[in-house]
Amino acid sequence: MIVERLVLHHDRKTTLPGLREAFSALPPKPPALSFAEYVALPAHDRAAYDQARDDFLRLTLRVPTPEQDLCARILARLIASNPRRKNSRRGLMISAPMFYGKTELALLLSRSVEHEHAARYPGYLDDGDVPVVWLEMTEHSTGKALLAQIVEFLAPTVALPKQITTDRLRKLAVDLLHTHRTKLLVIDEAHQLGGAEPSSIIKALQNESSATMMLVGINLASGKAFGSGDGRQVTMRCDMVELPKVDIRTDDGLALWRRWVAIFDRNLPLCGHTPGFLTRNAAVLHRAADGQLAVLAMIVERLVATILDDPARGDEHVTRQRLFAVLDGLRHTIPIRHRLRLDDLVEAA
Repeated sequence: MIVERLVLHHDRKTTLPGLREAFSALPPKPPALSFAEYVALPAHDRAAYDQARDDFLRLTLRVPTPEQDLCARILARLIASNPRRKNSRRGLMISAPMFYGKTELALLLSRSVEHEHAARYPGYLDDGDVPVVWLEMTEHSTGKALLAQIVEFLAPTVALPKQITTDRLRKLAVDLLHTHRTKLLVIDEAHQLGGAEPSSIIKALQNESSATMMLVGINLASGKAFGSGDGRQVTMRCDMVELPKVDIRTDDGLALWRRWVAIFDRNLPLCGHTPGFLTRNAAVLHRAADGQLAVLAMIVERLVATILDDPARGDEHVTRQRLFAVLDGLRHTIPIRHRLRLDDLVEAA
């Protein structure tokens, strides 16, 4: 058996090569093996197989969400309509507390925009098109720093004068967005922005560039960045999508949560895995994750990692003890303080 290792060269999505690598890093699920077949592999093949399983789980395995469909529809409409507007172009805000999967959703949406552009313009790379630009704000980021990130993303070899004015920098950023036919400008960690200066820069970009802006961050509607004052003007120009917890007390919420758990259960890349255990414990997983998809994905990732990291394991079955150890460990590292016990978990039928 030959499993090709996924080779990644770039650490950041805030460069064009790094973002495109993030778009293309979707390794397939490795072939299923029995545990006996796995043990019989040479050591280097086992290591490659384990890495392939981890890559599939962390990079490829995803579940569909209602918010993903909603955001995709909004973006399609805005990307089509914004170039036809002359000012006050509209954007999209994706807002939620920590551990709700905001950045992952933004990456999925951005990948779709890139792939749609590639399908429509097969020679877009040779033409220099950059359909998606990805920025990431840090604490106390300014509007001028935002503009500089745009320039660095699209023209990394350009040396900016130390004393360049904000107006000159904005014109350069807008010209680059136009030259590279950028459709989507993603501002991740947008809650780090705040005050009149970043808000005025964002408004100017919406007026002067036809690129659709997607702002992603924590509690954007009520935070310091866009919940009041000058920032409120940006909020009023955006469609807001907030990522909720899943409430399994409703029929729709229960069905959605069970569907997510079942998808993870069916696709666990473990030797000899028989689906059923996670699905039967969907309600317990909901309590452990507090209804948050990102935490559910973290539980699944750590469960698989815990099993693969055990050199003395005699099998890779998902058991009550293995799952409980992960749930109990997470309780000490994330804000969710559940009180689950081992006896709350039930064995697969």
